[in-house]
Amino acid sequence: MQKIKYTFALVCLLTSFNAQAAGKPVSYLEEVYGLGSVAGQGLACRVDRYDEFELLARAIMIGKAPDAQQQKEAIQQYNVGKAEAFMAMEDENFASCPDVAEEFARQKIFKSTLYSDGHIKLYDGTMITPRKTYNANRLYEKDPDAFAKADAAYKKFVAEAEKNGKNAKKIQLHDANYDKYSGQF
Repeated sequence: MQKIKYTFALVCLLTSFNAQAAGKPVSYLEEVYGLGSVAGQGLACRVDRYDEFELLARAIMIGKAPDAQQQKEAIQQYNVGKAEAFMAMEDENFASCPDVAEEFARQKIFKSTLYSDGHIKLYDGTMITPRKTYNANRLYEKDPDAFAKADAAYKKFVAEAEKNGKNAKKIQLHDANYDKYSGQF
């Protein structure tokens, strides 16, 4: 399995924000993948503000989606980034978690404001307006077992890979929050 250093996801997200600030285009799917990578690191390290990050990242993802099809692809990219980052952290036995937790807490995304109708004002003053308003309170529900579920999926993946000679089928990613509320977006 390929390891991804904990800094990769943070660098990916920071690069995305810096490129946007410099006027360089970053694709919607690249940005969403970066957000998912950071979420995966936060989940793996059980950081204090993980749930807040999830809520804000999902609001950005939905708010910036140009259409329903792109949004569906973005959900997949977000989950791929999240799963890969979680697995990378677990591969290294969570050794980078102290550094990740410190960096995670200082992210600019936490200076954003999410409004109840799905509008989000980013830390730089940019207002993101979703295609249609939705109940932002239902965007993400905390799951106290999120780490245990991700850990179990990782261990199942590793066991399957070992059983099949490293040719395990891809982990099926599922976003319970999105599936539950997808009709509102």
